[in-house]
Amino acid sequence: MAATLAAGLLVLLLAGGLGVLGGRPAPSPTVPAFAAVSPAPTVEPAVEFGPRVTPAVPCLRADTVPELQLEADGRAFAGAIEIIHRDEAGPVPTPALVPLPVVPSAPATIELRSDVVTLIRTIGDVCATSWRFDLSNPDESIGLESFMSPEADPEWTRQNQFTLELEAFRGRDFDLSGLLTFPGLTVQASWPIRILPFDAPNPRLSLSRTDIDIEPGCDLQLIFATGFAELVNPCETDMGRQPEATTISAPDSFLNMRFPMGWFLFGATVACGSIAEGHFQPVEGCEVDTRDEGTALAISMPSLDGTWSLAISGCATQLLSDTTNKACGTWYATLEVRRLSR
Repeated sequence: MAATLAAGLLVLLLAGGLGVLGGRPAPSPTVPAFAAVSPAPTVEPAVEFGPRVTPAVPCLRADTVPELQLEADGRAFAGAIEIIHRDEAGPVPTPALVPLPVVPSAPATIELRSDVVTLIRTIGDVCATSWRFDLSNPDESIGLESFMSPEADPEWTRQNQFTLELEAFRGRDFDLSGLLTFPGLTVQASWPIRILPFDAPNPRLSLSRTDIDIEPGCDLQLIFATGFAELVNPCETDMGRQPEATTISAPDSFLNMRFPMGWFLFGATVACGSIAEGHFQPVEGCEVDTRDEGTALAISMPSLDGTWSLAISGCATQLLSDTTNKACGTWYATLEVRRLSR
């Protein structure tokens, strides 16, 4: 009797597990909330709008209109805020954002270094769901970054810190503007800025008090601590201009190559050869020696008489208290070596 009862219970459990008696079906893959906007009789593949953007720091709720702050070089500047659109249930403007009867004077231009990170963040870490940042002046308009959430899911992106890449626009004045959409609200913030110039350092090559013509190569690259890099003299040959020859009659002397104060040359190598049609070619038998003198590189004269060119390669590095920048590539010089007869 007990065996018969046990067999019956086993049949009931199996039936329930297979769904015959309305048992629980097998679990289905978890579907993110943004994959389906509304219930539908048939399941369609989720539409991929691009990478989901997550906030730099956790999002906080906005009970008032979010304000934005420009941060760079240890300084912070609040932006001038204009409310573009606000839903009835959107955040309420703070007294500072209520339109004034008298237009205030224009804010002072903010000078920004191009070799440090510049970012915009929302005060209070409120997250925007769409944003666009632009540079403009009377002559041009440049889009820096734009990310619009898809209509199917406005919460697809959320961000409260935005890194701006300004290095390519150094040496110019702009109005920096940001158009940001928050839940129930769209605002525009603006700052007048000047992106300070930053050029590759020019080395000096000399023998005693005589300066020797030196030409940067087409491979010279300026590398900022921010990660931005650009070619300084892009061209199709080794150099844009062949350096003028300097006559040297003191073959036992050393040339001295140094960079402006704060820049140091590391990992330098020197090749001796000739230049033809903008291309450098090493020549066997033409030898030079080098020695590191701390703030300068000493280079011996070529071992043979004649007209020779030097290709000096390495990285000039600027060591600052808050950042490190580099200029890496090759510099060229041409010498006419004449040994005095004894």
